[in-house]
Amino acid sequence: MIKKIALVAFASVILLFYTPFLAFGYYISEGGSLKLPSLSMVITTFLLAVSTAVISIGLAYPAAYYLAKRGSELEFALITAPLWVGTLLKAYSLLVLFAIVEKFSGIALWGSPLGVLIGMVYEYLPYALLTLYAAIEKLSETPVYAARVLGASRLQAFFRVELPLTMPGVVAAFILVFLFAMGEVIMPAVLGAWKVYTFGSYIWDLYFKARDIFSGGVLSLVLTALSLLATYVVVKTIRSFSL
Repeated sequence: MIKKIALVAFASVILLFYTPFLAFGYYISEGGSLKLPSLSMVITTFLLAVSTAVISIGLAYPAAYYLAKRGSELEFALITAPLWVGTLLKAYSLLVLFAIVEKFSGIALWGSPLGVLIGMVYEYLPYALLTLYAAIEKLSETPVYAARVLGASRLQAFFRVELPLTMPGVVAAFILVFLFAMGEVIMPAVLGAWKVYTFGSYIWDLYFKARDIFSGGVLSLVLTALSLLATYVVVKTIRSFSL
């Protein structure tokens, strides 16, 4: 029974990747063509995704560390509360905040890459926090205690013992946020006012504006492949620095 379920699941995954190329082959044979995104669009998407992941981890790590060591259940619930709010509602709430900022400071965030980045960090920060919290919370105090006994300061014990031991959690948080951010559509559309054009925005336009589901299906798989390749390269880089 388990083997049959596994076989059906495997066949479903194969069809998921095979069907778009089969449909696109028929589309090409009928005179259609693949509408490729520009290089600048791919670079913008990648830079936004990497920046979102790095900033989210940088902000989430201290909060996760505090929650794992001294935080209460109420504090944990309050910090993770944005997970219960829809992405579109978050985007429009940030629009109001951007309007207030522009009125009093003259800084226009709506329609800018910085505004989109703020929105994406706001969206995915709780995911990084939960991942890091899980890694820090299960960390044993024994290695830290041993380091302190051997003369290490609290800061030295953190950077030489705790941080390396939680590095798998950092890598997992990066992968999670990066993959989400690579395919983000709502934040660039609402906060970027379609001026900040990403790979996900382009695929959205192919599906719902150009009605080219064939190119959209193939490029969705291309985006998945690029995301996985970029994740592999970045993770290998992180691990090389952590050794």
